[in-house]
Amino acid sequence: MANRFDVWVPGTDDLARKEADALNVPELAEKDYEAQVAASALPVVLDFYGADSKACEALAPRLAAVASKYVGKVRFFKVQTAANAGLAGTLGVTASPTVLFLQGGKEKGERLTGEEIPRTALKAGVEGLLGIVRVAPAPAPAPPV
Repeated sequence: MANRFDVWVPGTDDLARKEADALNVPELAEKDYEAQVAASALPVVLDFYGADSKACEALAPRLAAVASKYVGKVRFFKVQTAANAGLAGTLGVTASPTVLFLQGGKEKGERLTGEEIPRTALKAGVEGLLGIVRVAPAPAPAPPV
């Protein structure tokens, strides 16, 4: 539920939030990898998570927020690492959370892993898949000496 600042407050309407997140980032089973990821015409982001991991739980709303901005351009899936150990092993996933960026079934760009994966890193990975290049502003000229 949003407050007057349009910010989600923990503990308010958690079920509706999780349902909305599930629409943008559905669960992927190992048996569906070929059809949903390898054969996808769109780039794909995979979030490998642990069911009891607090870091994975904290990442979920950030990933869902990024996914909502790229609907129709990039497909997002979450993969439970323990239940899909074969797929995790094939892709070299050894830690949770781990986020992979794939195009044509092949990893593209740098994978993200660790306790705190910021939204900016997720967005940069997605933009890398889409070929969006952000140009840093030119530094201010040095004052004359």
